[in-house]
Amino acid sequence: MSDGHSDGMDLEALRDGVRAVLTEQASHEKVAAFTNAEGVRDEPLWSQAAELGWLALSADEAHGGLGLGSSELAIVYEELGRAVAPLPVLGTMLVVEALARGGDAAQQAAWTPRLAAGELAGAMSMLTPGDRTTRLTLSAGADGGVTLDGVAADLLDGAAADILLLLAREGEGLSWVLVEPALDGVVVEKVATVDRTRRLGEVRFDRLALPAGRVLMGDAGQIADALLAHAALALASDARGGANAVFEITLDYLKTREQFGKPIGSFQALKHRCADHKIALVASGALVAEAVARMASGHPAAGRYALAAKALATEVYARVAQDAVQLHGGIGYTWEHPCHLYLKRAKLNEQLFGGPAAYLDRVTDLLLAAA
Repeated sequence: MSDGHSDGMDLEALRDGVRAVLTEQASHEKVAAFTNAEGVRDEPLWSQAAELGWLALSADEAHGGLGLGSSELAIVYEELGRAVAPLPVLGTMLVVEALARGGDAAQQAAWTPRLAAGELAGAMSMLTPGDRTTRLTLSAGADGGVTLDGVAADLLDGAAADILLLLAREGEGLSWVLVEPALDGVVVEKVATVDRTRRLGEVRFDRLALPAGRVLMGDAGQIADALLAHAALALASDARGGANAVFEITLDYLKTREQFGKPIGSFQALKHRCADHKIALVASGALVAEAVARMASGHPAAGRYALAAKALATEVYARVAQDAVQLHGGIGYTWEHPCHLYLKRAKLNEQLFGGPAAYLDRVTDLLLAAA
C-alpha cells in the first residue's frame, strides 16, 4: 500500500460512512441474491463506491485521486470484509499502486484517472511470498511493440476486470504488462471458487501484439514486493472485518437461542469457546492495526508486518467462521443463513496470494536477514 497520509481525514467517520452504505446496499440478503445469480460484479454497488471516492483513496491527486494511504484503505477493506461485499476493489487498488510505483507519466495519465473514477476495474497476476514464477513470456514485437504469450491464471476478480496487470518473463528478467481485454480482443474465462462473492479469471495469449507503452518500466521485483505487501494487508483487513462480524452474529444467536429454559450462551462450554475466539480476534486485530500503522508511516519493516498479519488474521478468521457454523447448530448449515458466506470467504482469504505457511516462512527469512 501507499504510505500516504490522513491529514484532515476522520478515520472513524470514514468507517461509519462505508459501513452505512454497505449495510443498506450489501445486506446479507442482497449478497446472497448476487451470489445465487453467479454475477461477477455488483454494478450498482460499484458505481456507488466510485461516486463516494472509495476507489480514488490512494490515487494521486494529480490524477483525480485523494492522495491518501494505508490507514484509509485498510478501513475500506475491513468494512468490505465485514459485509462480505462482492466488489473487485483489491485488484483495482493494486493496479493503481503499480502505476504509481512503476508507470511513467503517460501511463499514469492514461489509466489512473479511469481507475479512480470506477470506469475501469483491475485485476493482477497472483503473487506468493518468495515466488516470482510466471507462465507468461514477453518478447519484442513488430513496430517497436511487444508480444505476449502464455497463460495468466488465478486472476482475482479477473472476470470482472477491464484492465489486467500481468507479470511476464522478458529475457532473463521480469516485466509488468497491462492488457485491456475488450480493447485487445482477449477473453477472460471465469473460474468459480468456493467463495461466490469473488471469482478468479484465466486468460490465454497466443502472440498478442501490444504497444510498448503497455510495459511498466519500473523495477519489476520492487513493484512485486510492494503489491504483495498491499495484498497481504488488504486480505488481513478483510479477514479482521469478516471475523468480527461473524463472531458478533454468533454471539447474538447464543444470547437468544434457548435450551432447557435458558440461553445456550450461558453454558460454560460454549462460553469458553467464545472466550478463546475473542482472545484470538483481539490478538490478530492488534497485529493488523500495527501493520497498518507501520505501512502508513513508511516503516522499513512494514512489509514484514503485513505478511505476518495476513497469516494470522486469515487463520483466525477461518477458525472463527468454521466454529460459528457449529455454534449455530442446524441453521448454520443452511444456504439461507449468512454463516457460509463468511466461512467460504475466510477459506479463500487464507489461500489468496499464498497460504499461511508461505507467509510464515517468508517472515522467518526476513527476520533472520535483519538479525
